Amino acid sequence: MNVAYVNPFVQGAQSVLTTLCMETPALGQVHVKNAPYAPSTVSIAVSIHGDFAGEVVFNMEESAGCFIASKMMMGMPVPALDAMSESALSELANMISGNVATLFSGKGIIVDIKPPAFRRNATNADFPLSTQTPKVVCVPLKFADGHVFAVDVMIP
Repeated sequence: MNVAYVNPFVQGAQSVLTTLCMETPALGQVHVKNAPYAPSTVSIAVSIHGDFAGEVVFNMEESAGCFIASKMMMGMPVPALDAMSESALSELANMISGNVATLFSGKGIIVDIKPPAFRRNATNADFPLSTQTPKVVCVPLKFADGHVFAVDVMIP
């Protein structure tokens, strides 16, 4: 996998999370996951098509999803993910993906993003591309309180 395809996802996620959460998440240890893909409790998948095709999955535990949704809703308490907070997290994925598409466009790479698919307790069967991609690049973004928002990039 070309690292030039991974970096815009990391930059886009950090930029949007910093703006919405008013905290810059630290870059964790980048690592490779081998297939089959094992998502977290909460996953938001976005398919990418155009000059290259692939999928990015934003993964987090439910507590991290509640933390981020709360930040996005101006501090409103989010004790558990409900329809509104799931919608907020899906919109977060949309915003990150739009930012990423803009970053690629600036490099002359044209991509189209599909609407995000929110999944709870997904299995690797929910991510068919993971069977075509033997390696998944995982970039954890860590908040100061320990919550992790992982950016998993699958590009065959």
